Amino acid sequence: MAPLPPASSSLFIFYIFYSSGNVVGLILPPCDHCNYSNILFDQAQRSIKQQLHSFVKEDVRRFKETKKQFDRVREDMELAQVKNAQAPRNKVHEAEEATQSLVLSRKAFRHLALDYVLQINVLQAKKKFEILDAMLSFMHAQYTLFQQGYNVLDEIDPYMKKLAVQLDQLVIDSAMEKRDLEHKHALIQQRD
Repeated sequence: MAPLPPASSSLFIFYIFYSSGNVVGLILPPCDHCNYSNILFDQAQRSIKQQLHSFVKEDVRRFKETKKQFDRVREDMELAQVKNAQAPRNKVHEAEEATQSLVLSRKAFRHLALDYVLQINVLQAKKKFEILDAMLSFMHAQYTLFQQGYNVLDEIDPYMKKLAVQLDQLVIDSAMEKRDLEHKHALIQQRD
């Protein structure tokens, strides 16, 4: 026997249990559509995971690289400030060199600070619509699943009506068999 599907497909388990040859097993169809919950889970996992993974992999990686550059340039500017503060003022050449280094490091810091702030703002804005887009994709997957489920149920509607007629006949046959058995039982008890 094949491994059982998850507990959510109890109709399939019911089918397996009663398919051993008795009457209920003969009227139940194979349950191919019981696997839709697994399909939904796979679709949701793929759509959400793929979108969020690309967001984290590309955008957050770019943000982290910018932060590392920002930290390096900030440290360089701090070193330039220290050198500028420690430069002897009586040596004009060294003082000008320290001042020039400080001016260049400040420009680089300002430029990278703007890039860093831009990356933060882009990441924050993109985070909002990336997550919302992933949720919308999940809702589309759910819509598709439920639409497919509705179509399956609509297709088996004639079968369910036929099954109801068979069930009515089974109830009638069972009642007649019960009545016959009770009658035979009463006859046997009268003989004894």
